[in-house]
Amino acid sequence: SADLAHKSDVGGVVVNLDSIAAVQDAAGKMPRQFDRFLVEEMVRPCIAEMIIGVSRDASFGLTLLIGAGGTLVELVDDTVSLLLPAQRHEIQDAIMSLKVTRLLQSYRGNEAGDLNAVIDAAVAIAAYAVDNNDTLLELDVNPLIVLPQGAVAVDALIRKSRNTTPGENGLRQSR
Repeated sequence: SADLAHKSDVGGVVVNLDSIAAVQDAAGKMPRQFDRFLVEEMVRPCIAEMIIGVSRDASFGLTLLIGAGGTLVELVDDTVSLLLPAQRHEIQDAIMSLKVTRLLQSYRGNEAGDLNAVIDAAVAIAAYAVDNNDTLLELDVNPLIVLPQGAVAVDALIRKSRNTTPGENGLRQSR
C-alpha cells in the first residue's frame, strides 16, 4: 500500500520463502489492506542492515541520517546525522563512528561487510538529495543490506513535492 511506510509493523513482510506455494500462502495470510505484492530474492549473506535517509528540517534544510537499520533502527538508536551537502570524508567519518560499523569490520571473527559499498551508497543518496533539493521532502533506504561484497537497497521510500503551479500543494510518493 502506498499509504504504509512500515510494512513489517503490520505483517506485511515475510522472509525465507523457498517455494511458490510458500509465497502464495504468505500472501494469502497478509492483511486485506494490501493492494499489491512485491516478491524479491532473499539477499544473503547479510552482514548488517543499515538505514540511510534524508529529511528536510525547516531551519537547517536537508539532513542525512545513517545508522543501524532494519527493525533495529528504533531499538538500538545507533544513528548519526549530517547536514547536506557533505563531503565523502565527512560521511565516512560519520559511518565509522557507529557501533554497527564493528559488524562490518569482522566483529568477533565473523565475515566482514563491504564498508566502501555503504559509504558509496550514502554518498550517492546525499548527492541525489542535493540534486533534488527543490522537490525532495524525505528519502528512506531501510534496510540497506550490507554484503561481504556490495550492498543492496531492499526497500526505499521517496517523498517529493509535486511539480505544481504557484498556490497548489501536493506530494508524490514512490516506493
